[in-house]
Amino acid sequence: MNRCEDGAIFTIFGGTGNLSYYKLMPAFYQLHQEGRLIKRMAIVAIGRREKTTKDYIEEVEVAIKQKSKTYTKESFDDFKDHIYYYEMDFADDEHYPAFEKYMSELDTAIEACGNRVFYLATLPNFFPTISKQLKTYGLLETRGYRRAVFEKPFGYDYTSAKKINEGISEVFGESNIYRIDHYLGKEMIQNIHMIRLSNQIFKGVWNKHSIDNVQITVKEDMGVGDRGGYYDQSGALRDMIQNHLIQILALVAMEPPADLDTESIRQEKVKVLKHIAINKEEVIFGQYRGYTEEEKVPSDSLTETFVGLKAHVNTERFQGVPFYLRTGKYLDTREAEVIVEFKNDSVYKNLEASMESNLLVIKIQPEEGIYFRINTKQPRSENRLMPVSMDYCQSCNIVYKSPEAYERLLLDITLGDRTLFTSWEEIEHAWRIVDKLMAGIENKRDYIFTYEPKTDGPSEVHELLEKEGHVWWCLSALTATYFQDLEVEDEH
Repeated sequence: MNRCEDGAIFTIFGGTGNLSYYKLMPAFYQLHQEGRLIKRMAIVAIGRREKTTKDYIEEVEVAIKQKSKTYTKESFDDFKDHIYYYEMDFADDEHYPAFEKYMSELDTAIEACGNRVFYLATLPNFFPTISKQLKTYGLLETRGYRRAVFEKPFGYDYTSAKKINEGISEVFGESNIYRIDHYLGKEMIQNIHMIRLSNQIFKGVWNKHSIDNVQITVKEDMGVGDRGGYYDQSGALRDMIQNHLIQILALVAMEPPADLDTESIRQEKVKVLKHIAINKEEVIFGQYRGYTEEEKVPSDSLTETFVGLKAHVNTERFQGVPFYLRTGKYLDTREAEVIVEFKNDSVYKNLEASMESNLLVIKIQPEEGIYFRINTKQPRSENRLMPVSMDYCQSCNIVYKSPEAYERLLLDITLGDRTLFTSWEEIEHAWRIVDKLMAGIENKRDYIFTYEPKTDGPSEVHELLEKEGHVWWCLSALTATYFQDLEVEDEH
């Protein structure tokens, strides 16, 4: 390896936020434990709070002890040599000359060869401002690479996102920009196109002729907590649907790329995004009871904490196949999954024991894996059918532990791999979908329903599917029913 490929300064703006303490630093620590962290890596956390590097390291260690099951004092003592804290008000341009001097001296000290990554874990309105100051004060005038990473949310709507993008692109250029969607770093999300493209049994049936509907579910079992002020400006549609769930939909519905390089995959995803339509009559907003009593939430807030909707993908492959999306807070469980239901069309469908639909479930969290349901002859019967399943749990494997999303994404940033990061064109079209939907809703109050905490959301979201003869599938209920059926059969 070229010596310069093994050195870099990774700067985190917003280094004292929860994201840094509980996601980024534990991910860096895990990479260090696995020997995949760049050897001459300096991780510089920038914050406004008055503290020393020693103080910051102690706080990071507390967080890593909570998050990492593999923490050891010995490995952390080795890892902490990579960590630095720099006190600075990044909104004040007068602080940048001293920061440039600090970075230059640190670069020389660790032999970073001018390689720099600027990770902006701040409010999005600071993205153009910080980018401009970095350029103005010479922090980008180095002989190495200069990469910029931007956390979500990327804007509030298409107009604000476009303005932000123009500001950062002018400084860094698209090829050096990494827009984080941490869901794309999850192991089973990466697995979606591998499952459908590397298995012949799915390649031939991944289309409107064989697939009845697709369901994408992301549930959270907690409320907004102390994030009420931020969340009320966003809501479930902008916070989850616009990026995470629409990105997952694009991976499911995209055409096979010409090859596996970044641009080929992005181009196919963009083609899907251009053909997604959502009708206002097919959207259900929900708000959990008690949301308006949360800290920093207005008492008359109409911000949704739940969204269930039907999306149309008007491509040749999926024309007419409904894609059902749902996500929300304070629901009955924490889970994320993609369920593909295949059409139930066979000479056996009118038997006494009706034939069940084939289901492919890609389990994203908390359990990672694949569930596949097929039909077979019921034992000791002439022509009765029964569903059986094949269930693979990847996260149950004690030998192999899937990396956390941020581990994969941070590693890719240092390697310069942008495949799992969203392009501006993807974000642009995702915002256009959401903006068009919201523009058609005259009075949001007519679309929002109250639901009780720790339930599966407003009942109206079930009616959205029932009128088309569909139901929301739940993997835990599927497996429970399967075992109950076996017990009943044994009794007979």
